[in-house]
Amino acid sequence: MKTRSRTNRFITGVTAVCALAIATTASAAKDVELQMVDDQLTIISKPGANGCGFFSSRDKGCIKFKKNESKSEIYFHLKGDTKCGLESGTNWELNAVYLGGFDYENEPKKDGFGFDSTDDADFNKVDSDFDIVDRTSGLVTLVEESDKKIAINNNNKYNYEVWYNIEAVCKRADGGDDHVSSSDPRVKNGGAE
Repeated sequence: MKTRSRTNRFITGVTAVCALAIATTASAAKDVELQMVDDQLTIISKPGANGCGFFSSRDKGCIKFKKNESKSEIYFHLKGDTKCGLESGTNWELNAVYLGGFDYENEPKKDGFGFDSTDDADFNKVDSDFDIVDRTSGLVTLVEESDKKIAINNNNKYNYEVWYNIEAVCKRADGGDDHVSSSDPRVKNGGAE
């Protein structure tokens, strides 16, 4: 009787350890929270919320994937009031994510996003991880899209850093060109190399 009880406890313990191991290695989505402040797209996620450090102004929106961390989605959420105060503006909506600046120490200039100046081998790493729609602009394929939430995949196969530019647009009631606001922290991939 005692042997069966010990065996049952042992099996229960092993099952619990296995479940914990699976849970800690399973894909955990990363979330970046954004808000419109004076018609400017602002990151409101706490510094360090997605695995980066706490000491840099850029780390507020930084997203870090550890080495061998499994594939994950990155969600961008627009919180709060989205009313657009610009000329003939309606509401702000999340629109797109662009990548650029492969292993750059500093953010690329606004017109420096994309991968035209990145060699093919490095571009292929980013494309394999993020599914780039357009190499010149760095536009990433969205896997989920609504006015206040968009998402992209990250396969985290390769080790590098890349900057992202999240874009929101405000359509105009008068039919003029959309107003655009963006914010651009970075993604640090640990990869599986």
